[in-house]
Amino acid sequence: AVKQRQFIEEISSAREQEVARAQLRQMIAYAESGECRRTSLLAYFGENREEPQCDACDNCLEPRDTFDGTIETLKFLSCVYRVGQSRVARTGLNHIVDILLGSQAEKIRSWGHDALSTHGIGADLPRGHWQAVGRQLIAKGFLEMAPGKFSTVGLTEEGRAVLRERRPVTLVRPLLTSEALVRKPKAGEIECDEILFERLRGVRKRLADAIGKPAYIIFGDVTLREMARVYPENEDELGRIPGVGERKLAEYGPAFLEEIRAYRAGPGIGSGRVGG
Repeated sequence: AVKQRQFIEEISSAREQEVARAQLRQMIAYAESGECRRTSLLAYFGENREEPQCDACDNCLEPRDTFDGTIETLKFLSCVYRVGQSRVARTGLNHIVDILLGSQAEKIRSWGHDALSTHGIGADLPRGHWQAVGRQLIAKGFLEMAPGKFSTVGLTEEGRAVLRERRPVTLVRPLLTSEALVRKPKAGEIECDEILFERLRGVRKRLADAIGKPAYIIFGDVTLREMARVYPENEDELGRIPGVGERKLAEYGPAFLEEIRAYRAGPGIGSGRVGG
């Protein structure tokens, strides 16, 4: 795709450049799709097949793994929506990914996107995963790309409906190694469930934003990592964790316990634990 973009930049006609960019996006969507290849090709030419599968292409013979991508979808669409409410109404797909990852890049800070509620809520997953999610949401018609060299992304009416109604969404699992899906702890950090840790960071950010205080005022990372290691089930267990005093337990404890319970009730508990 990088070489193709370089070739596109060499095209003299702006109109032909835009056509080439649209074709490249379609090619990438086709390559990453988990749908029957024959069905996709016929749909491109305006034809529909009665049978959903041809039983001959790679996706039919070896179906791609799918997963419940509702949470990722809502996070991505919410981030696009939040950016749309800011003074910089539309940005590129990779900028949205940077916000989800919690980037502190100069552009993120100068545009005030580090203050968005969606900043950092996707830090538990790698960049490649979020890029693939974004492309799938475009292919599904939830997002639209504006024409031009620096294509910006925005919500479609369908995307707004998905976000508003919190519709379930199934996505094709990106072709990433399992090791790449979980961030490894840095030297000296407590080994814990990294996915739960990032979710607890999200709770902390929401609480801190609500009172206009820095996040560390709520709980430090060491305390959050200990929560993500022991999975406290009640106030008594949470109160035993270093850094959780009586006042903070009463004021902030319920929100963190609710998040931990919700996480434990969902699928894949412990899948983010490193070294365990």
